[in-house]
This record gives sequence, structure tokens and C-alpha cells, in this order.
Amino acid sequence: MEEPEKNPHYEARKSGAAGRENKGKMIPVRVTEQEHAQIKSNAILAGLSVSEYLRRLGAGHQVKARFEKEEKRNLQGIGTNLNQLAAYANKGFFNEKPLLAVLDQLKKVLQS
Repeated sequence: MEEPEKNPHYEARKSGAAGRENKGKMIPVRVTEQEHAQIKSNAILAGLSVSEYLRRLGAGHQVKARFEKEEKRNLQGIGTNLNQLAAYANKGFFNEKPLLAVLDQLKKVLQS
């Protein structure tokens, strides 16, 4: 009888999970709606899950935001504009020269 073929993707997931620390303990905490919103917002700004954010705070680590609120708002706006430009470009609404001008302006904004 032949041994079944092993799935390399499954094996990679299995080995990665074995190296992780088991986080089986929970600490239930009650918070108000405002506190929950603030904690979640801070975690998002730091680029962390709420659990990881609270673990780091509880361990006494200083948690800094990846981006300030103003920077995040600007990046979200740029992303929205890029998605709109890509949609128009895919529909054939742009020719090369105006699109290059827009990209040059975008580069200037990102560098400042």
C-alpha cells in the first residue's frame, strides 16, 4: 500500500503552529462602549489586534501608533483615489500623459 502524498502547505501550517506559544488563558474585562471604541482605535493605529495591544500594555511595553491620525486619514484618502484612478484606467478613460502627471503629483505629496 502506498503512503498518501503529503500536502506541503498543510505541513508548513502545522510546523508554524507548533512554534507558537499556547495562549489558553483569558482575562475577561468589562468596558464601556467609549472605552471599547478607544481601545480598538488605538490597537488599529498601532497595527495590532486588540488582544495583542492589551497584552503589550499589560506587560508594561509602550505601544506607539504606526501612523498619526492625520497621516492615516491622508493615506486612506490616497488609497481611495488610487482605486478610483485604477478603475477609470481599466475602463480606458485615461491616456498616458494626464495619468503620469497625477502620479508625479502623488509622489510629491508622499515625499513631503
